[in-house]
Amino acid sequence: MYFWVLAAILTIVAILVVTVPLLRTPKRALEAFEFDKELYKDRLVEIDRDLALGRISAEEADTARAEEGRKLIALSRSDRSGDSPKAGLSGRPVATIAAGIIAIPLATFGLYSMLGTPAAPDLPLSARASGDPAGQSITELVGRAEGYLAKNPDDAKGWAVLAPVYTRLGRFEDAANAWQNVYRIDPDYPEIRATLGESLMGVSNGIVTELAHELFAGELEKNPSSFKARYYMAMALAQEGKNEEASQAWQALIETSPPDAGWLESAYAFRDQAREAAGLPALNDAPQSAGAAPGPTQEQVAAASDMTAEERQQMITGMVARLEEKLVEDPADKQGWQRLVRAYIVMGRKEDAAKAIETALASNPDDAAFAEQMKAARAELGN
Repeated sequence: MYFWVLAAILTIVAILVVTVPLLRTPKRALEAFEFDKELYKDRLVEIDRDLALGRISAEEADTARAEEGRKLIALSRSDRSGDSPKAGLSGRPVATIAAGIIAIPLATFGLYSMLGTPAAPDLPLSARASGDPAGQSITELVGRAEGYLAKNPDDAKGWAVLAPVYTRLGRFEDAANAWQNVYRIDPDYPEIRATLGESLMGVSNGIVTELAHELFAGELEKNPSSFKARYYMAMALAQEGKNEEASQAWQALIETSPPDAGWLESAYAFRDQAREAAGLPALNDAPQSAGAAPGPTQEQVAAASDMTAEERQQMITGMVARLEEKLVEDPADKQGWQRLVRAYIVMGRKEDAAKAIETALASNPDDAAFAEQMKAARAELGN
């Protein structure tokens, strides 16, 4: 019974912190991703400069570049990819595709309600002695859930509760391992093949790997109507350069999805990208979301890629200023605060970052997961 108190809290936290990003539109997600990407480029310039000055070795530079790429993948909301596959949506940066893969699909599909009660016995009294789980941080809750599962490794429902929390925390390998355990224990768990394939995409930076493709295909054999598997099979077609087929797959998904499905906005966006890449006429039938913030145009993105380091820095400074203004108007925008704090840290504005963290926490006092993220950022500042 004790584990399910933890499970309930973890599930609620996961639902709250994962579903909020779904309120964002593809354009706004693209804007956020471009912001993160410019910061990423700026950090690469710094790494190259340190290497040239002999401050770091070539191996350290490679490690630093890989780490910056990992951060971009994990943090952008939509956000997120570094390397482009050989085939994909021609004329479109695969980073934008990978961003959409993880920011919207993983968030939309990654949670499942827990049904029934596990047969595993309650934890012993000694394991409960550290207090009420409701008063603990998400890190402590995850640690206690991990402790429970270390003693009860065959509890499929326990792994299924923990896996989406790992995903939200950016621990994609742990999430994949957790879903692998669910698959091992209960091969008939709802949509487990599609869910495991999805988690593997988190590990592979948003690319549909051969194993993930096999899992999605296996899911469709068992359940041809699986929205999740169909979504990622359409994504696979796009990554293989089969843009016309991908656009047809997206269209079929759109036509059969519930009108309020969380994945519809991204499906429309990816369908339109596939049609453009295939040379097909635009349909212009995607529903418009109220209050959508305009994202950068293709021309603006292309121009940004040709900027000098100084011009790019000016662009980042302008983005930061606009973000500051938006947060004055909407202090409840948690993702905005995360981007602003990250920008301040990259720009070396540690005092501004510390002030932003305090304002963000004061503006969102009831979100435990967000508080953990801000505290982690504060620790990065050495505070």
